[in-house]
Amino acid sequence: MAVPQQQIILVRHAETAWNRSRRYYTGQDDPDLTSAGRREAGLLVPHLEAYQDAHVLCSPALRARRTAQAAGLTADIDPGLREWSYQLPDGHTVDERCQIGPCRHDIWDDALHTEACTGECLSEVTVRADHVLDRARRLTLTGRPVVLVSHGNLIRLMTARWLGLSAAAGAHLALRTASIGRLAQYDGRPSLLGWNFSPSFDDRLLARPPAAVDAPPQRP
Repeated sequence: MAVPQQQIILVRHAETAWNRSRRYYTGQDDPDLTSAGRREAGLLVPHLEAYQDAHVLCSPALRARRTAQAAGLTADIDPGLREWSYQLPDGHTVDERCQIGPCRHDIWDDALHTEACTGECLSEVTVRADHVLDRARRLTLTGRPVVLVSHGNLIRLMTARWLGLSAAAGAHLALRTASIGRLAQYDGRPSLLGWNFSPSFDDRLLARPPAAVDAPPQRP
């Protein structure tokens, strides 16, 4: 099988306190990693060793920079990789948002962005994501892969755009913290070669033999 060209590796930052409490709308706020997040990021090291010679671009957010450092990556900062600046209050959960105002919390819904946009409208963040992907494509022409360290929703949106889908299709691409995805040109088509691999989650499951989970209890 031919080696896919133009490989772009996507790394989501590790856990923050807001991830743990399911406070989705971090926007422009900049929480640090939790102790669990630092461990998560460290577990990425063996899975990213093959990309030590890659062009590594990172969001300016502290949580992304800490993740890149803990994962053994030396990164250049690209402001285009910052998290989506929502028009929703930072730090609120969906349930809290529904208690304080109209329950219009779906950031992937175009209808949300037909109102006055106080943050970054869907069309605006889509343009930014496309610019990042264009830069990554150009860098891959040097023969080296590209690693992008960024945030959950921006990575989901960029992946949808890479595949030629609408930005809103990113809503269907679930993504864990400290996870890895892989984009490439394969057989002349933009392709998704790997998605949502999280060493802190998947390695633990792979290490457990099926018998330990599925075997019926033994009779005394």
